[in-house]
Parts: sequence; structure tokens; C-alpha cells
Amino acid sequence: MMACMSVLEQAFRGQRVVVCLPPDGIVDWVPAAEVLLMEGFRTWQVPSGQLSMLPDILSLYARRARVGVGQLVDPDDVRAAVDAGAHFLSSPVHLSELVEAAGDVPLLSGALTPQEIAAALAKGAAAVQVSPADVMGSGYARSLPPMFPRADLVAAGRLERYQAEMWLQAGARAVSIEGVILQPETGGKSPNEPAEVRRRCQGFVQLLATPGT
Repeated sequence: MMACMSVLEQAFRGQRVVVCLPPDGIVDWVPAAEVLLMEGFRTWQVPSGQLSMLPDILSLYARRARVGVGQLVDPDDVRAAVDAGAHFLSSPVHLSELVEAAGDVPLLSGALTPQEIAAALAKGAAAVQVSPADVMGSGYARSLPPMFPRADLVAAGRLERYQAEMWLQAGARAVSIEGVILQPETGGKSPNEPAEVRRRCQGFVQLLATPGT
């Protein structure tokens, strides 16, 4: 049955919003994780630089959340993420050696421009992460997905709610949200207070599920 599922179905299990942990990590991430689960956000991504967090996260949440590793550019790091039990992987680039290292674990290859996306698809990318999607503006969000109507595209970046919605409405299969939900605008290793995480989650909650579910 797994072989009949698309890469994104394997990776995200129907959810359309991925919440990315900050690149510098989070000192006390458990309260934020609990809020994410309570609000229905069950797909998370750990940055490659914080791969050491993955075993602890999986030990607590592997049965309740899909936890992947992102920003992977080195095959050794891909193999380490696979060995640590990552449910999915993502990279800002498309390289055949990353695909090979990922094995059976779903991998989202990265691209930004139409030419880069077309090249990644032509080289066998099963899903493409458009990154950094937040730098391209609303016109790009509306016009890019229709260029690739049969491709599994995921828009990734520091996307506000309205930006995420535009990508999804235009045909992106999912969005990967960096910073906006978990971090204050000033950044740092201290996440937003649980009440603020909950408030920000509620802005995205209507975007979570696949239409019709």
C-alpha cells in the first residue's frame, strides 16, 4: 500500500502545514510541541543543524507527529537523519546523491525558479520544495503552481498566513512554515510563550487538512 502513496502522502499523511523548528534550536521545546499537537499541527521539521534533537523528539512524539529533517545538502547528513528515524527529509537543492542516500525515506528536493523546478522534476524529483518562497512575493505564489499542475510542490519559508493560503489556493500541495508560529520576530532560542504559539496556530488551522477532509 505504501508504494501507491505519493511522496507527500508518505511524508505528511494528509496535512498541508509543516511547522519548522528554528535553525538555532529551542531550549524548552516540549511546551511548544504540546501546543502544536493540541491545535492539530502534527507535521514538524527539524533543521539539519539540530539533528541531535531528533531522537528526543521521536522518543516522545513519534506516534503522534510526523517529524522530518530539513536543509540537508550533504549525503552523510541525509544518512544520519535516516538512521535517526526521520519520517521525511527535505533539501534546498536537488542532487542525485541525496536521493540515493535517502533510500525509502521521502525526500523533498529544493528549487526556486521555474527552470530549477523543471530540472529537478526532469531528473526524477518526486516532490519539490520551493524555497525560500517568502522572498518572491504574492504574484509568484499565484503564478508558479499552475505552471506545474501535476507536480507535488511545497512552498517553504517565513510565510505569513495569507501567503501560505495563496500558495495553497494556487495549487501547492503544502506549505512549510519557518519561524512565524514558534519564534518571536527577534529570533533566539526562546520560543513564543505557549499562549502565543496557540494564537499563531489558530491563524493557520483552517489550512491544515486536505480539502474535503
